[in-house]
Amino acid sequence: MKHSRLKWLAPVTALALALTIGGCGGSDDNNSTSGSAGASQTSGGDTTATTAGDGDTAQATEAAGTDSGDSGTTAGAAKAGGTLRVGTSLNPTQIGYTPEAAANGVIFIMRMAFNSLLFYDNDGNLIGQLAESWETDPAAKTLTFHLRSGVQFSDGTDFNAEAVKWNIEQYQSVQRTEVAAVASVDTPDETTVVINLSEWNSAALVSIGFFVYYMSPTAFEANGGADWARNNPVGTGPFVLKSFEQTVSASYTKNPNYWEGEPYVDQIDFTFFADPTVMTSALKAGEVDMITNVQVEQVYQLGDGDWVKTTNTNGMGLESVGLIPSSKDESDPFYKAENRLAMCYAIDNETLVAAFGHGLLSTTNQWAAPSAVTYNPNVVGCPYNPDKAKELLAEAGNPDGFDTTIYASAILGDWTTALADQLSAVGINATIEMMDATQQSAQMSDGWSGLTWHFASISPDLGLYMGRHLDPNGAFYAPGIQHPQDAVDLLNEIRAATDDETKIALEWELQSLIYDKYALFGKVLYVGQNYAVKAPYVMDDNWTVPHASAWTPQTVWLDK
Repeated sequence: MKHSRLKWLAPVTALALALTIGGCGGSDDNNSTSGSAGASQTSGGDTTATTAGDGDTAQATEAAGTDSGDSGTTAGAAKAGGTLRVGTSLNPTQIGYTPEAAANGVIFIMRMAFNSLLFYDNDGNLIGQLAESWETDPAAKTLTFHLRSGVQFSDGTDFNAEAVKWNIEQYQSVQRTEVAAVASVDTPDETTVVINLSEWNSAALVSIGFFVYYMSPTAFEANGGADWARNNPVGTGPFVLKSFEQTVSASYTKNPNYWEGEPYVDQIDFTFFADPTVMTSALKAGEVDMITNVQVEQVYQLGDGDWVKTTNTNGMGLESVGLIPSSKDESDPFYKAENRLAMCYAIDNETLVAAFGHGLLSTTNQWAAPSAVTYNPNVVGCPYNPDKAKELLAEAGNPDGFDTTIYASAILGDWTTALADQLSAVGINATIEMMDATQQSAQMSDGWSGLTWHFASISPDLGLYMGRHLDPNGAFYAPGIQHPQDAVDLLNEIRAATDDETKIALEWELQSLIYDKYALFGKVLYVGQNYAVKAPYVMDDNWTVPHASAWTPQTVWLDK
């Protein structure tokens, strides 16, 4: 039985992590440069090429209750066998039709059975996964991917250039913004894919390379299409679905023919928890080996002990959390920018973070961490000012305020109650309505009325990450908000930029427009972190380490 580490992921001793997130910047790559795919944001105009290189598997961890040097990940020989039991607050409605994977959390589950062309190493640099190398040419408006030879889907059919083209067309059929710039796809041979863009898009390399996941065309077409595929994932990934019961569990067995070698564990079982307290209790009781997508409140409550806590430290996929108003319908009070701005001025997020963040959260006032190149220090961002909020409400014709609804999950119940109190102080009377993960996902894709929680990946590329919300066809929250033409025009200018200086200047301009003029995405409350907490014998899972929505199930092993 052969067990091989990924060629692009070599084991090293883990790094210790202090549980702070204030300095997480990171940088997405849209300029493939030889030897370091994360060197800059955009292509400088010349044709550039990158070959997939080696990364490291240093996992950012804190071993609570142990010496700081004890990271919970070792450089010793990995052991094969066993079942990893994962408790998670994720609740996917489908796990197999990848073009409908519209929530970042689902990507964790999708990574069991599916791969993408590109991935990230632990420093946030783009590396190859199904693609061995790639080239970008802004002048020709093309991306060229050179695929690995000999890769097969779990049904035994070949992964090749035609499969890539077919999958991109599937994403286009549901109007995913990740492939909106694709004009056509050429397949000159079995391992070469040339993507022709309608216009140069600086975000295209990452959006196509990392956010498109590859299904077997043969299995899809032989079994009835999307309806069958939603619950029957067939990809090139390290695991194969054994069972799936929505809202309850999913179980996967290892793919013995995985292209980079047989995974270490025999099986990975997911249990979906609606209640975070029940989930943490399951970890304490030994019913699961690790829990994921853990909020800071649960991290704090777990306290010291033998648990190992992991999170992202390279800034890739870093998420902001805030409150976003619906603004699409003219009958909605939040249709008027003055009412949206009033809502933002009414919220004292610094006090809330101090009360609920347990020292694990930081704040921002825009679509960026303060250390990111996309952070505009000139953005005002509606600091707490209830008098200003009341003035704006009066200007909007609502001197006595108005009624609305705040939707919230159980995890954020205390935050939501405090927010409702702050809003009511200026006349915005919010009724709290609880929702589960399925309802929250539906709001992201279908819209809502009132206020809901806004989760946004704030990696430093607004063309890609803000674009997935601001674009009229965006995958997240877009159906519930306005799309001001000047903001959309700026977004498209950012995407068309061919040098970093121009792109960053445009991104700063867009930050000001969105947060100071329109308050389109409402109030950013804090920069969040997605934690996993695990038993010390769970090794090399890399949960969120390469990217806040990714892990490496093929490398995880159990030291017991």
